Amino acid sequence: MADTATQLHRVWRSLTARALIVLALFIALPVVLYLTFRQADLDRQRLLLESIRVKGLTVGRVLEERLQRADMIPLFRLGEELARFQTEGVSLRLLFRPHESAPEAGFLYVASAPPVQPADLEDERARLEATGVLAQLGESCAGDLPLALRVERADRVAELITSLTPVRTARGCWVLVISSNLTDAAEQRLGQPYWHAPEVQVAAAIYLIFAAVVLVIAFDIAHGLRRFAATARAVAERRIEGRFAQRNQIPELEPVANAFDRMEDSLRATASELRAAAEESAHAFKTPLGTIRQAMVPLRSRVAGDDKRSQQALMAVDGALEKLDTLVRAARNLDDAVADRLDPPREKVDLGALVEDVVDAYAADAATRNVTLRTSIESEASAPLGGRLIADALGQVIENALSYAPAGSNVTVTLHRGTRRVLIVVADNGPGVEAALMPHIFDRHVSFRDRSRSDPGAAAPANFGLGLWVAKRNMESVGGTIEAANRRGGGFIVTLGLPLA
Repeated sequence: MADTATQLHRVWRSLTARALIVLALFIALPVVLYLTFRQADLDRQRLLLESIRVKGLTVGRVLEERLQRADMIPLFRLGEELARFQTEGVSLRLLFRPHESAPEAGFLYVASAPPVQPADLEDERARLEATGVLAQLGESCAGDLPLALRVERADRVAELITSLTPVRTARGCWVLVISSNLTDAAEQRLGQPYWHAPEVQVAAAIYLIFAAVVLVIAFDIAHGLRRFAATARAVAERRIEGRFAQRNQIPELEPVANAFDRMEDSLRATASELRAAAEESAHAFKTPLGTIRQAMVPLRSRVAGDDKRSQQALMAVDGALEKLDTLVRAARNLDDAVADRLDPPREKVDLGALVEDVVDAYAADAATRNVTLRTSIESEASAPLGGRLIADALGQVIENALSYAPAGSNVTVTLHRGTRRVLIVVADNGPGVEAALMPHIFDRHVSFRDRSRSDPGAAAPANFGLGLWVAKRNMESVGGTIEAANRRGGGFIVTLGLPLA
């Protein structure tokens, strides 16, 4: 439960997660507002349309009695008859279809009030036929049909056909078409999709501009953070000159840039102090060691060859001096390695020469164990920094391989060069590693070595001592990687990956 809460807290604190939440709200908000306002607009249009329909139906009821006598009125007088009942904002059209006409024959306009251009009438009739209402009236010639058909006239005046009132007579079927002129802004919207409304289009344009500005700002911030991180790496690795604060382009990150510069100065100062202390300590130890060696010279000349006890004492002193000298060198190398981890030297490293030198340094150890140590340099390659750290890591891996390689077997060190990385592969014919122990192979202070074995060349259980941990630490310090796996057919393989210079 605690782990789940921690993970949820990390997700919530993530800038990416918060950006996704804002994006979801950014998308949902206009959709919700659009649907809500569209429904309100539909309700308002429904009320307005109903009002217009009632007005049209009222006119239709008044004219219905006149239409019953339309057969007796000359056609040229029908327009005048309609004009008597025509009111402001309402248009009347009269269509007729004789009984003796063919079934497929349609209705014809015979009168209108106010007068309308024939082209507009024909367009209106075509629209009515497309809806199928005229065909329905032609069969029964009965019943009022409420409509909401929008018609755009040639004079750019919009009309809304609101009802059709049919009247059957002896001659045929008369149909009174009632339409209303859409004059004010609210009426102009009738029969149009909601998104055609000017305020909706203006709001959409403002929202899109706002969204574009927000996206540009978001991408600029993300790009600035990535550039900030890239600049930090470049300054820390000394691939570019100058202070980090000088290259930072985001004013709000200036305190962070100054803190990075102070931290980098502190690390480099510490590395310099470690190197100086290592050199001074080595010099301080070597002086008394050299004095002791000089003092041993006259003692050797005075000790008789048959004085075994004195000879053994001299040998013990010589052995102790050699051990002290080795410890002094090891302590200095350790201090230099720590300093290199804090501030790796930025010299270009010839990896081919480095591999040859490290292998040569372990050649005597390999010969003592009766193991053949081979080198295969497939191509020239260079790393950008950390030669001492890489050499120490490779040495730890080779030493580990020699400690498990059976007598008479081979340990091979191969240098591959890829397009972006260099691989140094160390392979042996040892016992390999159990699958359950593989995840812990680079752990610190973890060892399963069988200490009862005295033969270093004998096969032993997997050893995960300090050496591979040091190798992993060094490789990570120079931006490299280290991986381990069992070989097919037996043995163990460790791969060191490094960026190309």
